[in-house]
Amino acid sequence: MTDARRKRGQRARTRRRLAIVGLSLFVVVDLALVAFALTREPDGLAADADTSAPSAPADSSTIPGTTPTATATPAPAAEAAPLNRMISAVDGTTAWRAESGACTPDAESTPATLQLTDSAGTEWTSSAIPAAVGVVGVDRLQASEAATAFVVGPVGSTCEPTFAQTFTSGADFGEYLDRLDASWYVSRSDRSVVHAPFSENPAPCASVVDLAVASDTQAAVLCSDRTVHRTADAATSWDAGVTVEGAVAIAAASGTFYVASTGAADCDGTQIATTSSSADDVTTPVGCSTATTDEPGSVAVSAASGSVWLWAGDDVAVSTDGGVTW
Repeated sequence: MTDARRKRGQRARTRRRLAIVGLSLFVVVDLALVAFALTREPDGLAADADTSAPSAPADSSTIPGTTPTATATPAPAAEAAPLNRMISAVDGTTAWRAESGACTPDAESTPATLQLTDSAGTEWTSSAIPAAVGVVGVDRLQASEAATAFVVGPVGSTCEPTFAQTFTSGADFGEYLDRLDASWYVSRSDRSVVHAPFSENPAPCASVVDLAVASDTQAAVLCSDRTVHRTADAATSWDAGVTVEGAVAIAAASGTFYVASTGAADCDGTQIATTSSSADDVTTPVGCSTATTDEPGSVAVSAASGSVWLWAGDDVAVSTDGGVTW
């Protein structure tokens, strides 16, 4: 009898414990449901909202004492145009320049002409590339000194790019096809491709309007959507890019890229900003030149030996302190 009473007592205690546990669980669940009800979106408001279309604002013409006003639709920003000119600085007094020219295969074309100044743009001496070389346009111009400069441009018969160089300040030019493959350039026939030394790679955008070369591996491009993209591995890869409002041209010198922009709020002319060769989104305005033009593709910039040159419309401006003063 003692064992039977003990077992009945144990079962009773077990039932009480289970009842207490069940009651506790009920309380916990009930509290959770209350908390959920307090924090979720009320069904009534969500169900009553018309999700088919946003509510239209009241027409001011139907409100007494108000005058209807027109809502202006912002015009899309115009894209930057490919440059129709190039300039390449040597120092604060010496530079070369050229028009990009036009090319139609097998059509009669005028040989490309380069100009050289050693008077900070006051006077220019013209030199036509001989017809025997066949260059009728300029897609890239690079000077290293007053006597030496090269161009990459189309040949009149095919409009395929070639490489021509002078070592005599433009007195004569030679064609050096073996140097073309080792050069940076963007061909006018396909602006979605960047030719780097010994390779061709996709550009970071559909249309490159200007190219700035810092070394065999480092360069930057300005795209038609006003973004600047940099590469440190010969165009194999590009950074995410930085947008520069009003950007029209780009140049490189000593690991720094110089971006020329028009229409800046605090510059009545052409603004010069700098950005480093590293992949960041920082551009720093450094100066403003009064030289400018609204003609698409008619602003070119170059930098060398601490000087920055700007060719805008009919004007050439030179800064000898990195673009700060002109």
